[in-house]
Amino acid sequence: MYPPNGIIQLVLADGSAIVRAGIKRLLADVPQIHIAAECADADAALGAITQHRPDVVIMDFQLGTGTAVDLLRLCAATSPRPICVVHTLDTAASTRAISYAAGADVFYDKGKDLAPLVGMLRKLAGCMVDGDTRVAA
Repeated sequence: MYPPNGIIQLVLADGSAIVRAGIKRLLADVPQIHIAAECADADAALGAITQHRPDVVIMDFQLGTGTAVDLLRLCAATSPRPICVVHTLDTAASTRAISYAAGADVFYDKGKDLAPLVGMLRKLAGCMVDGDTRVAA
């Protein structure tokens, strides 16, 4: 079974405390997901990813002085590689292209309703607990 304990470890990296609180509130009723760390900037997120080795990382594109590209590079070098979700208000085609080129699995407009993102995470949790890591975003 993947993950071994049946609980998805998630790192949440967003400079907005309000956004982090909203995502945490929406995920509170998904028992298979545990937010291992929440970070307000790229440096803290890099440390959290290294320390916790999460299954999923949700990251804003802009994180203080760093960007999601820094986190995506670290995630690409992590084994097992976490699923990487870039959620941002910067939905320009160039930002989307940079994110996917750097290794993002999902690109999400955080200015929209977060319910589809939470739905994708619920589906992911069900697949991972069942041992099937394929998820259509």
